[in-house]
Amino acid sequence: MAYFYQDWKDKKMTVEIDGQFMLNFAEAELQMAENLENSAINLREGASDEKEAAIRHIEHIADCLRKGKLELKWNIS
Repeated sequence: MAYFYQDWKDKKMTVEIDGQFMLNFAEAELQMAENLENSAINLREGASDEKEAAIRHIEHIADCLRKGKLELKWNIS
């Protein structure tokens, strides 16, 4: 099966050193950071239902980390 420019032009990809193609999830990472920041704000300043939603979101992220659905990548430079 051949892939053409039109198939990939809107997808963000990077090429690793060994030539392996990897999807770049930078946009998703930024959205996750924003969601965590909003959760922190809701815990500090929100009404009780906003605080409960923030707690559920943080617990969901922790559960995803435990189950391997979410992995952290550290760039050491």
